[in-house]
Amino acid sequence: MSNKPSLRDVAKQANVSLGTVSNVLNRPTQVSEEMRQRVREAIDMLGFVPNSSDTRISRNSKLVGLILPLGQNPFYDELAQGIEDSMAKDGYRILIGYSREDQAIELQLLNSMVEANFRGIIVTPVGADNQVFDKFIEKNVRVGFISQTDDEPDQCSVSIDQVRGGYIGLEYLASLGHKKIMWLSGPDHHHQSNQRFVGITQAAKDFDVELTVMSSPSLDFLSGEHLAPQIIAAGPLPDAIFAGNDALALGIMNYFHKVGIPVPGQISVLGFDNVTYAESALIPLSTVSQTPYQLGWTMGSQMVFEFQANESHVHQHVVFQPKIVERASTAKRF
Repeated sequence: MSNKPSLRDVAKQANVSLGTVSNVLNRPTQVSEEMRQRVREAIDMLGFVPNSSDTRISRNSKLVGLILPLGQNPFYDELAQGIEDSMAKDGYRILIGYSREDQAIELQLLNSMVEANFRGIIVTPVGADNQVFDKFIEKNVRVGFISQTDDEPDQCSVSIDQVRGGYIGLEYLASLGHKKIMWLSGPDHHHQSNQRFVGITQAAKDFDVELTVMSSPSLDFLSGEHLAPQIIAAGPLPDAIFAGNDALALGIMNYFHKVGIPVPGQISVLGFDNVTYAESALIPLSTVSQTPYQLGWTMGSQMVFEFQANESHVHQHVVFQPKIVERASTAKRF
């Protein structure tokens, strides 16, 4: 008898029907968020992985899956381009799926890619810790991680020192004489933002900065435009805004331009990512650089090396150190 957990075991653990479990695995958008979370927790607890019609992963397959949290995001666009360019020279093709920052959709994509005989899967995980990945790795699916937390996974990975990025961003603004700084973070579940905040709070103490915090429901241009009026309405503007990413920063700057608030004359704005178009904006954006293309290129190269390696292969955890790229959106405060 097999000791592997079954679909029925998951349903019993989550106290839901078999149909609900099936929907979470195959049609997650048809199930409520609360129900998806219950099933997802049961899957993690039991270590359940759905059976594929053929669990043998072909070593001749040239398909590699890439699971990203969001589409239409310049950081992830450049990241994907770096992965594609690094793997194309060895004949690998990248197919992209978007989890929409939902763990149930992430699991559905993983299942589909395994069933489609993908050679490997590169993923930017929704959560900080996803035990289910271990079960896919046990099925001989190569898995690579991007933007993991500080913990080193048991697979190849690339990441940015997010705590350091938050620290040097605030340190840079403080060096310009800004004493009242707003940190505009991503949503609560965005663990990269949470890590950056650790560095930001430490820097605020070190440099005697008055720090305020506002969170954005999403890290995109439109969210920046929608939050800018709230920042204005909240009272006196801070000396500087440190935005959770470049898209958010550019949205804020665009709204400020519309209403006549000069950047950096009245307020400095700092982004995070260093996407390509940050330099070509109406006011070129100062930013904490994550070099997304280089992140992607490194991850893709690691994956190719892992495909070609033997059992003695040692997984690499490459941590990039962020740096300040100074442009026109920040200036000294007099």
